[in-house]
Amino acid sequence: MTPKPPNPEDIPIICRNEMILSSKEVMKLGISLFELLSEALGLDSNHLADIQCAEGLAFISQYYPPCYEPELTRGTAKHSDNDFLTMLLQDQIGGLQILRDDQWYDVPPVPGALVVNIRDLLQASLFLSFNLKLVGTL
Repeated sequence: MTPKPPNPEDIPIICRNEMILSSKEVMKLGISLFELLSEALGLDSNHLADIQCAEGLAFISQYYPPCYEPELTRGTAKHSDNDFLTMLLQDQIGGLQILRDDQWYDVPPVPGALVVNIRDLLQASLFLSFNLKLVGTL
């Protein structure tokens, strides 16, 4: 959606207003998170914004229907996100896992909460290591 947002006419009418409003609010939240992370690292609060960490937004909506035989699903492959932050609003079904010390851990959904992942481009400087995958669940 940024730095070059699409023409609103190119967004399906059924979700156009919601996507435009949501992307603006997510950008505000992202800037606040970058300020807090900068301060937590002992840097000026604008440091991460000044080096253009907050310049872009990819807005992706995905829907995974419930699976009544999750043992037969594969989910997504192990991966990491190649950006600075990923914000995820999980539904009640869940399925997000993180890999830590060669073991997969479920990330249970919390109603109304966002999962904020510090991703590849930012973790390189913070020396964090997480991988993600989604699994089919009911």
